[in-house]
Amino acid sequence: MSCSWEAVGLYASIFFWLYFTGIGIPPCPEEAGILYAAGLTALHPGVLHWSIAWPLTGAGILAADVTLYAIGRHWGRRLLDTRWMRWMLKPERRQRLEAMFQKHGIKLLIVARFLPPLRTGLFIIAGTLHYSFIRFLVADAIFAVVGVGLLFFFSHFLIALMHDVGSWILWVAVPVAVVYGLYRYFRFLRARELRGQPEPPVSVLELPLADDKTATPQEVAR
Repeated sequence: MSCSWEAVGLYASIFFWLYFTGIGIPPCPEEAGILYAAGLTALHPGVLHWSIAWPLTGAGILAADVTLYAIGRHWGRRLLDTRWMRWMLKPERRQRLEAMFQKHGIKLLIVARFLPPLRTGLFIIAGTLHYSFIRFLVADAIFAVVGVGLLFFFSHFLIALMHDVGSWILWVAVPVAVVYGLYRYFRFLRARELRGQPEPPVSVLELPLADDKTATPQEVAR
């Protein structure tokens, strides 16, 4: 399998698109990046190959998430109190997520992948709470292999079909159906997040700073 400079540039664009949008620059759903990677692969069959594009897509997402976790680990408490983060992740919602994090941990990390507005803030919260880095990587790896793979190959199939058929009806109907399906799905997950949740507890930001920088919020509270 040959690799031209054109292919190198396209592969690099896949990784960096997923990485920078993953950390919020610019704020764009990572699903759009996966669609971009699948689209490039489907529309450049002689240049790109899925066996490289798919792992690079997962690697870009994984690298972005680890960056957010590290930011939270070192500067999370101060960062979450900034005006920008309070606008992106309302304090009440953040406190509710912190409570859910204590109960569900790795399951919440996996589910949060499908809630674009929460991903950035939740991964920073994971670092702020000193959540196990190994478990964080396990949750990310599961999504990088299973979640990214399903969306990548499904999108690859649809885009290749649209390209081969060449009908304008498909080019209109398929994107509309996908956008509507994602909208309904995100609303469903949002409703599940809010259903039956108690009043938010004290946030990690309201706990006093400890002398020991490695102490967890639970240890500080005690």
